[in-house]
Amino acid sequence: MKKIFKTMLAVAIAAFTFTSCEDVPEPYELPGSGTETPEVPSTGEAVGDGTLENPFNSVAANNYVASLPAGTESDKDIYIKGKVVSVKEQFSTQFGNATFYISDDGTSKGQFYVFRTLYLGNKKYTDGENIKVGDEVIICGKVTNYMGNTPETVTNKSYIYSLNGKTADGGSDTPTTGEAKGNGTLDNPYNSIAANQLASSLADGAESEAVYIKGKIASIKEEFSTQFGNATFYISDDGTDNGTFYVFRTLYLGNQKYSGGDNIKVGDEVIIYGKVCNYMGNTPETVQNGSYLYSLNGKTAEGGSDTPTDGAKGDGTLENPYNSIAANSVASALKDGEQSDVVYIKGKVATIREQYGTQYGNATFTISDDGTTNGEFLVFRALYLNNVKYTEGEVLHVGDDVVVCGKLCNYMGNTPETVTGEAYLYSLTCNGGTEEPENPGGGDDADGKSITLVPSEMGYENAAEMTTITLSDGTTITFDGGGNQNTPKYYNTGKGIRMYPKNSMKVSSSKKIASIVMTCDVYNGTTYNASGDLQANPGTVKVADNIVTFDAINSNDCTITNASTTTGAPSQVRMTQLKIVYAE
Repeated sequence: MKKIFKTMLAVAIAAFTFTSCEDVPEPYELPGSGTETPEVPSTGEAVGDGTLENPFNSVAANNYVASLPAGTESDKDIYIKGKVVSVKEQFSTQFGNATFYISDDGTSKGQFYVFRTLYLGNKKYTDGENIKVGDEVIICGKVTNYMGNTPETVTNKSYIYSLNGKTADGGSDTPTTGEAKGNGTLDNPYNSIAANQLASSLADGAESEAVYIKGKIASIKEEFSTQFGNATFYISDDGTDNGTFYVFRTLYLGNQKYSGGDNIKVGDEVIIYGKVCNYMGNTPETVQNGSYLYSLNGKTAEGGSDTPTDGAKGDGTLENPYNSIAANSVASALKDGEQSDVVYIKGKVATIREQYGTQYGNATFTISDDGTTNGEFLVFRALYLNNVKYTEGEVLHVGDDVVVCGKLCNYMGNTPETVTGEAYLYSLTCNGGTEEPENPGGGDDADGKSITLVPSEMGYENAAEMTTITLSDGTTITFDGGGNQNTPKYYNTGKGIRMYPKNSMKVSSSKKIASIVMTCDVYNGTTYNASGDLQANPGTVKVADNIVTFDAINSNDCTITNASTTTGAPSQVRMTQLKIVYAE
């Protein structure tokens, strides 16, 4: 019997030992156990509704939590304000959290139990001002009725929103008010108050459609740099801390990573374009790398004005077609996956991304009123005249006048364009231009000098594993995992073939290959080109944003390898197009 008892005791001790973790200080003490059982809340006036504008006091927080079923968490974050009564576990770098009591007046009357809460900014404590009795705090997070008798915050699911009036960014915890202005369009951008209201209305994890937000820079947390290419700062109507909106890791002018140019300073007037979110359900901000600096002190990426050129024109009929600005406006108003009715759009060809050719029969280009990139609209994979695939005829040139007929969409909620295969060239007036397409990934194999692979037009199922692709001229592309458990696959998201670190593809042809041009996907500000860590054997590598060119091959075979040593999005190649150019 003694042996059985000793065995059971040993098992119990082992089980107890293995339940500890790095977030739990030792000696381990369960909340509500030992000699320091939280005092039963005394009566008092319950104040507040749990919002930042009107936080619960300790009595209201206790009442709210006591109404929850035992062991359940609140379904939302709440705010609780009070003064520190006593400190059970001080913030330290070992565990990063703290445990203490708060009340209205700093006494034990009606106190509320703040259990293992994180530090300012919802982060583990690493350094900074620590708490002491009498400090005034606002706590934000989830709460629970532990064991049905102990109202408290949930371990590591709450944090100090403010300590003695100061928040994580050094600002004030007092929410400012002001008049919300704008409707989120370029013609009438949101101001910071309206942007805060839009973002605050979203659930944690939800994102808005892309909108325009205008304001003056109030403070800068992270300036633009070539290391990360983005910046983080606050904007408001007047450049003060009144009603600021948080612009988080936004890209530079032209929706590009910063590589050089004017940097931002307090007082600069900016227009931001992109999506907003309510991070963790309590922080209105732009989506990380999902927004960019549309204009800086009135100047856009092209050096022009941030005021829409000429404005929107037309009603979308054949008699009165939309211009490019009106088409952008109509498409931008659509939700991802939604399509417009058939409309007509008129303009001059500004850029050519994929020229008409006999291989795919469609083309991708942009149009605008004057043939520049100012206010351009994206015509995506549009069919040829008479709504048929191109087999022969005049191709496009920059400066040509066109009328496009078809449906519009807002791809992924942030890219206004025509719907693939649902638009065509209604009319084409050539103006004698000779400029070649800007995107070298375009073209066709009609003359036998090149051939282009567009994975999205191959009919692959989502997540299909890539082995060998044989093109119409006999050229093959063979994929290999290279030892990575993630092997090359095709995904509908991004409409391309993904290659992970160590993955490779070998291009083999009966003709000598001069160069290969790869077009990579750009999504939410991330260019999926493995951060440029690509190798060609034989050949040299040149990276220009989402276009990667492999030159000096002069061989019938070329192996391209993802040589990235990082992880996550920066390590991936997402190939949406591959053009193989043969030697003369």
